[in-house]
Amino acid sequence: MAVAERAGTGGEASQAGYHAQIKAENRARIIRAARDLFLARGYDKTSLAQIAKEARVSTGTLFKRYPTKAALFAAVTSEQWQLDVEYAAPPPPGDPRYGLDHIGRDYACLVSRPGTAALCRLIITELPQMPELADIVGTGFAIDRGPFFDRLRDYLEAEAEAGTLDFRSADEQRLSASEVAEQFLGMICSQFLWPQLVRTDFVPPNPTDAAIVDEAVALMLSRYGTGS
Repeated sequence: MAVAERAGTGGEASQAGYHAQIKAENRARIIRAARDLFLARGYDKTSLAQIAKEARVSTGTLFKRYPTKAALFAAVTSEQWQLDVEYAAPPPPGDPRYGLDHIGRDYACLVSRPGTAALCRLIITELPQMPELADIVGTGFAIDRGPFFDRLRDYLEAEAEAGTLDFRSADEQRLSASEVAEQFLGMICSQFLWPQLVRTDFVPPNPTDAAIVDEAVALMLSRYGTGS
C-alpha cells in the first residue's frame, strides 16, 4: 500500500512538473511574440489574437494569463528590465565606491540589452494616444530605469545611514536618496541609452567599458562622499 502511494505521489509530482514546464514555455513564447509584434507594428495596431497566433498558443491560454493588451505590455516591459538573480540584492553598505561601481555596471548592461532602446522609443511615440500605457508608466515602469531604480535607492539610503554618503546640494539643501539615484542613473543612461532614442545610427559604447561608470562613480563620491 505504501509503495503504491509513493508511486502515485511520484507520478503526480512528475505530471505537475510537466505542466509547469509547459506554462513556462507558453509564457516565454507569448512575451517574445508580443515584444516582436509591438516593436514591428506598434502597440495600437497589435491585437491579442495576432500575438496568440505568433506565439502558437490558443487565445484562451493568452487571455487567461493576460486578459488585456495593457497587462501583456506591462509584462513585456517588466521582462526587459528584469535583473539577473545574482544581482537581485544591492551590495552591503560600507564601501560606496565598490557598491556604486557594482550597481553602475549592472545598469550599463541592463540599458544596453537588445530591444531596450526600441521599446523605450515605442513608449515615447505612442504614450500620448494610449492612456493605458500612461497607467503602466505611472505604476512603476520608467523608460530609463525600470525596477532597477528601487534597488539603487535602497542602497543609497543604507550608505547614508552608515555615514559614508551625505546627500546635500551645493546650497546645503538635503536631497533624498531618490533624487541622488536619478542623478547617478542619468549620468550612465545619457551615454548608453538616450542617444539611441534620437539617433538611429548611434552605436552605444560597450557596456563592459569601465570608463563611463568610473566617471559617474567618481563624480558621486566627490559630491556626496564623507570620507568615512
